[in-house]
Amino acid sequence: MAFENVMETLVLQKLDEVIDSLGCCKCERCRADIASYALNRLAPKYADTEQGKAFTRLGMTSTQSEVDILAALCEGAKIVREHPHHSG
Repeated sequence: MAFENVMETLVLQKLDEVIDSLGCCKCERCRADIASYALNRLAPKYADTEQGKAFTRLGMTSTQSEVDILAALCEGAKIVREHPHHSG
């Protein structure tokens, strides 16, 4: 049985949409750090079937869910900008 955290998919999609407006490094290390920060602050949403994944995504399309994801990504970008895990 394979589980998928639908929140992870949504966070990564939203990060792709907003990375240019976050004012931070866009390298893979920084992107991963921003996503990790956000995911550690958002409730996971697991599903094990395609139907379950679709229902979960549909339930996460509310304005509040999007605001929560954006807020976590913005906080993550701020932290990563101030403390990047690479030089330069």
